[in-house]
Amino acid sequence: MRILGIIAEYDPFHLGHARHLRLAREAVRPDYTYAVLSGCFKQRGEPALLSPYDRAACALAAGADAVFALPAVWTVRDAEHYALGGVSLLMKLGATHLAFGAETDHPDSLRRLAERMEHPGADFQARLKKHLASGCGYPRALQLAAAEENPEDALLLEKPNNILAICYLRAIRRLEAELEPVLIPRHGAYHADRIDAREPSASAIRDSLLRGNYGEAYEAVTGESAQILRKAFLGRRIPDPKCLDALLIQRLRRSTKEELRRLPDLSEGLEDRLAEAAGAVNTRGELLDAVSTRRYPRARISRICTASLLGMTREQLDREPLPEQAVLLGLRKHPGMTALWREKQDLISREWRHETDLLAWKTWALCAGLPDTLPRSERVIVYPPSGPVSGEDG
Repeated sequence: MRILGIIAEYDPFHLGHARHLRLAREAVRPDYTYAVLSGCFKQRGEPALLSPYDRAACALAAGADAVFALPAVWTVRDAEHYALGGVSLLMKLGATHLAFGAETDHPDSLRRLAERMEHPGADFQARLKKHLASGCGYPRALQLAAAEENPEDALLLEKPNNILAICYLRAIRRLEAELEPVLIPRHGAYHADRIDAREPSASAIRDSLLRGNYGEAYEAVTGESAQILRKAFLGRRIPDPKCLDALLIQRLRRSTKEELRRLPDLSEGLEDRLAEAAGAVNTRGELLDAVSTRRYPRARISRICTASLLGMTREQLDREPLPEQAVLLGLRKHPGMTALWREKQDLISREWRHETDLLAWKTWALCAGLPDTLPRSERVIVYPPSGPVSGEDG
């Protein structure tokens, strides 16, 4: 049996995602396609615009057969750990292939870089330490170290999807997973400022929607996604950035220096900068601007802030096992999916049980002005639906 796995955020599900899913399915010709999605907070520490169930509905409509959630303790992490959590979950679910996007169409170059990063020699480690000591953040130091050996590698490491693809390949190797990688070349800018309907950027679509420019955004997403977005905005099931700002600033202002020091991925007295900035700013954006440096890029600070909001500590993440439960978000009406449920019932659950995930839901619901009943009031999406498509009503 061929089972295609995809790790994604789909926030929102746009035409580029639909293209990626279609090309991956054409390349693999799978019996089933599984998608593993982030929950209420994403890899860069941002809250999701749409609930996991809404995004699962879009994936099912586009061809996925089952959609699962990756726990927040693996989602709100650097690319290496994010990939490790996602690959581990797909491996346990029985996936045989992993499809991912990259800004290159040369898989051998990505494999070579993955091998070097997974097993760096003494010379490479020395170069990496040299650049870290100069004040560079880890991604930039890695790029510079690679450039000294092969300038073409440095160009590959400039692109975010290439970096994530390398992390997927490293995770497959580290876990000895029997997953065949499937590279789907990506075009267009990952964080473009403007919407390109042919190669859309999810961040540009979100920005457009939050500014009230709905028409252009809806042209860049699938019909199912546009329908769900309209319903979410009309029903006010969208988190308010101002509410998140207030919660985060309050959390940081009330934290002691010792509590800040225990946050993951924080070192070198950054807790002082974080505490000082939290006392002087009013928004999350202002906080990220004030604290981010060459060594501490904006995405890293964003993840640290979300870790504080969700009570995640360095000690917790150091002892966190690989995902032991796959929360089912949605599935297609098919006898094979019923068989999957029975076969993997020790792994697959309808309930969110991890304490961090439950706190993430409470925070997301509060910012969206929703009652404190989530995720208990959400239901697994079944596709095709017999009624409304949302998790709340379906």
